[in-house]
Amino acid sequence: MNHLKIEVINCEKRLRDVDLDALVSTVNVEHKPKYLQTLMNNLDNNFKGYFVVATLLDEVVAWTYIFIDNRFAFHGVFCGMLDKLYRLLPIKVNTAFISSPIAEYNVIHIKESYKNNENVIIDKMMDELLKFLKGERVKLVIMRDHVAPYSSDYLHEKFIHVHFMPGTFVDFEGLHDCGEGCLCFEDYLTGLQKKRRANIRNKMNRRKEELKIETVPAASLTTEEKERCHALYVQTREKQKLKHERLAPGYFHDCANELGDTCKMLIAKVEETIIGFALLFENEDDVVNVRMGMDYKYNKEYDLYYHLLYENIIYCLQGKKKRLYTSQTCYRSKLEVGAKLLPLHTYFRFTNPIIQKVLGKIIVRNCHCYTELLKADRPSEVLAKYKLSPY
Repeated sequence: MNHLKIEVINCEKRLRDVDLDALVSTVNVEHKPKYLQTLMNNLDNNFKGYFVVATLLDEVVAWTYIFIDNRFAFHGVFCGMLDKLYRLLPIKVNTAFISSPIAEYNVIHIKESYKNNENVIIDKMMDELLKFLKGERVKLVIMRDHVAPYSSDYLHEKFIHVHFMPGTFVDFEGLHDCGEGCLCFEDYLTGLQKKRRANIRNKMNRRKEELKIETVPAASLTTEEKERCHALYVQTREKQKLKHERLAPGYFHDCANELGDTCKMLIAKVEETIIGFALLFENEDDVVNVRMGMDYKYNKEYDLYYHLLYENIIYCLQGKKKRLYTSQTCYRSKLEVGAKLLPLHTYFRFTNPIIQKVLGKIIVRNCHCYTELLKADRPSEVLAKYKLSPY
């Protein structure tokens, strides 16, 4: 590892012969370099993106992605009076994120044959990266929402480790092993608690005939339909307490072009008007629900959020998928349909040691509710206690 070379490559430049795709597992569709470049081209925010590549004798052994936000604010992180005060007087910080701008299941991609050297590789990558970010005048570095905890000594020495909002996923593995064909949604419901089954069936029985939901290739949507989806995304984004990235109107069009059959859209219509959608990235085993958007004029009348979630599960059952990865919000609704919580690990570091000590403690304290949620035998009680469900 003495000859390990670390490069920071501007996202806007060509990667030439550097093959990063080979290190990306099938579940990490959102980490394909082409998609990351497409994403950066469709963010309205003033972000800068970079690939961080580790090579050994010209062989790529690891890589990750960073983006720099020069006006990042902690909206949605604090609770109670502190949150209200922060919204009145937000502090904006030049911040680097070691992650994809919108992915929730981030990783540092390491070649399988070098997994035994993971700690050494990460140590060197972080050391070089912090030197680079110092030159960029970055004041805060965040490894946001990584799937696995890292045992890197450098990370544990320089960063604070917390659980922020856990991810959610529905596990279908083993449900399709009973012979021919696939499960129907009714069969799936039999594995849920009685009260949950009853709630879901009540919503299904109330579903209005005019509500039509189908999953189609994103490339099959017209320009007008993609523009409508973007408008619904904006409407949903404005409802969220925790806001960060802001997708440009061309995002859905470019995703369809770059990802091809991997990119699907779950579309809800009433009288040919799109009133809700979910953007899905699909591979052989898994489906990732990347973004959802709804017209809130129709949400309550049509139980729109729930039916989009149900149809997403139905689509996975029909395709014999192993997992459906959903987002970090609306925990109560997802737990009701049998989703599980997935711990996500965040590491952060302020360059100022005094701020690191003072503000770091406050952030850890405000993240305690998520650690409690992950450990709870009855997550719904923690959701009620901390009022986490609506986010």
